[in-house]
Amino acid sequence: MGLFDKFKKKDKQGFNLELYDEKELNELENYIIENFGEFKEVFHEIASPDIHVDIAIIEPNEKDDYYKLVTMGMGAHRMNVPKEWDEYQLNYAELVIFLPKDWVIQSDIEDNYWPIRWLKMLARMPGDCDTWLGYGHTIAAGENHETLSDNNQFEGIGLVEAMDKNNETAILIMDNKKAIRFYQLVPLYGDEMEYKLECEDIGKLLEKFDEKDLSFVVDIHRRKY
Repeated sequence: MGLFDKFKKKDKQGFNLELYDEKELNELENYIIENFGEFKEVFHEIASPDIHVDIAIIEPNEKDDYYKLVTMGMGAHRMNVPKEWDEYQLNYAELVIFLPKDWVIQSDIEDNYWPIRWLKMLARMPGDCDTWLGYGHTIAAGENHETLSDNNQFEGIGLVEAMDKNNETAILIMDNKKAIRFYQLVPLYGDEMEYKLECEDIGKLLEKFDEKDLSFVVDIHRRKY
């Protein structure tokens, strides 16, 4: 899995199902509604061997003319963040991706489904690999320049901080003091992945994007930086 190849995947049988309690889930849903928008539909996960990853679907509206997909369940697992970074409260996360209004959401065809597959896969990576995900991490689609899907040339995903309704870092501080950070998936071309790894700073990569690309709505035809 690119950046995280060095981590050994755990046996799924070694996991107990990790879930938000009812109060935490209510707080999470309310935060998503307040900061990303109302959702009428949810991709409910049928089989959950470790965490239960549902995905809230916020439909396009007059203000934001695109879909917002937000995971609900990744943050039930405490990620293995280095202890020296404890003060930054990086142990819990949920994921976000924005898709254009004409995206076929209700489809299992891979060219349409890959954003959902990646949300679910990345939500499970910290548990599978005993690691963590956060701002600036990049994950390759595979070896030998594999792409996210046949309908695009993206070779991986970068993670940046999602923004809340006030255009500030999206972070939910629950009543129990648990901090849930929201990270946005940004599809990247191979050259962009390499540049980020070389400079070790996704911010420098994003500076090369034009204003349209920095909307973070997925555009499978966007130009390379």
